[in-house]
Amino acid sequence: MTETSPRRLKGRSYAETRSAVLDLIRSSASISRVELSQRSSLTEVTISKIVKELLLEGIVIEAGFGQSTGGKRPRMLKLNTGVLYAVGVRLGVSRIVIVLCGLNGKLIERVDLPGIGDEPPPEVLDRVVAAIQGVIEARGIWRESIVGVGVASSGRRRGPLGWGADPEAAQTWESFDTAAELEGLCGVPVLVENDANSVALGTFWSGGANASSNFMTVYMDQGIGAGLVIGGAIFRGASDNTGEIGHIVVEPDGLECWCGSRGCLETVGPPRGIVRRVMTDEGLAALFDDQKSGDEAAIYERVLAGLGEGLPQAEALISRSVRSVATVLLGLANTLDLERIELAGPGFAATGQRYMKELKRLIEKASFTRGVHTIAVELGGTGPDVAALGAASVVLHSSLTPHHLTA
Repeated sequence: MTETSPRRLKGRSYAETRSAVLDLIRSSASISRVELSQRSSLTEVTISKIVKELLLEGIVIEAGFGQSTGGKRPRMLKLNTGVLYAVGVRLGVSRIVIVLCGLNGKLIERVDLPGIGDEPPPEVLDRVVAAIQGVIEARGIWRESIVGVGVASSGRRRGPLGWGADPEAAQTWESFDTAAELEGLCGVPVLVENDANSVALGTFWSGGANASSNFMTVYMDQGIGAGLVIGGAIFRGASDNTGEIGHIVVEPDGLECWCGSRGCLETVGPPRGIVRRVMTDEGLAALFDDQKSGDEAAIYERVLAGLGEGLPQAEALISRSVRSVATVLLGLANTLDLERIELAGPGFAATGQRYMKELKRLIEKASFTRGVHTIAVELGGTGPDVAALGAASVVLHSSLTPHHLTA
């Protein structure tokens, strides 16, 4: 929807107003002081004061001249990506990914480590801290230039099942205060965020989205979840657990889910659900796990290989997943009146185009708002670092634009 007049960005305090102005600079490739005043409905005096502070702190720099509108050519402003940095960490069972990003959330460097496995949390964090310090020292970055460390993790918040379907990890990590321990080791602020929320905020921050954006990012790795951004902020719900779409029931008589229900999307849609289908069916197990290894990653790779070879059993498994995920997302699009849905994460790496095509088909056919507005469906990042990049953006979002932290 197009706004007929600029939205006034004056906050309840000067800090909020400054935060909103910086957010406007962030979401623009470059912008002049006059444009900032026009788009924020703030006075040029207020804009001048805020910009002067941001320039002195090095957060913003002047970047050439814009087009003249009759007078002097205006000086353009943009984020200074070479003065402050954020670190993002994705703690995974099989892989840990660490990234270093500039103020724009773009990747500068990445390090991969072995996953947490059954290693005690303190030992895992020692490895993580050593890797972070190695990256910082190699780049010649002062510790004071690190805004903070963001950690993306899976599962439920404020409950005993924070690591979802992995009960051993849940028992080990739930009682361990990752943020406090890592902060003590690193000496910089640490924020722990749900992986889907991290990816959604990463899309908002590094993609240049503006503060009026309303969209959902669906993150699929081994499991599936969603991050919902409303007005530039994550919508969290009563206990920070909005977005657990993996526990929407799609097959009432289906397999039992670890959450206690039956036939959840988690048991059908993501790679972990597909692998479980294989392991609970003798015929499928003989085809895709003939060595009875129980190796989830290897089984899923065999399913994908079978899909490429045209095996009907592999096609049936993937098609079932695609239909289930797309149907759930159509329901959410109708319920939430979304502008955009992004599909992201390693779970979409091999077959993301199929999910996107089916979701677009359903939206065009059955979206409640068709004819009123379009719903964009996009395939976002599908690499193993997408959640870590999002976690770094969480830190930047929290530190630099705190005026819209929560919806």
